[in-house]
Amino acid sequence: MGTARRRSRRASNSGGFGALFALLVIVAIIIKFIWWILGALALVGFFFLTRAVVRENRKRRDTYARYCAQIAARADQQHNWVMRGDDRGVYGPDGATLMHFIEAPPRAS
Repeated sequence: MGTARRRSRRASNSGGFGALFALLVIVAIIIKFIWWILGALALVGFFFLTRAVVRENRKRRDTYARYCAQIAARADQQHNWVMRGDDRGVYGPDGATLMHFIEAPPRAS
């Protein structure tokens, strides 16, 4: 029984050197290729930054296109009012009601 215990103790202690050697190899590879690693990280970061800028630009373009479409629709509506002789085409809906009071002839008392 004494020899079996000695063998199991030796077997459990032999894994430390291999792990240390593997760690040293990994550290050496990182030190050797640090500029390549940093360059690859910079490229990945640049890719994600560019993608975010393009998405933001697309959102702003879509918002501006909706704004222009609203203005065009409003201008078409006002043009139709003017062509029908409606005061809202010149003064706007709020201004037209005010202009009716201003342009109305005075009441005879």
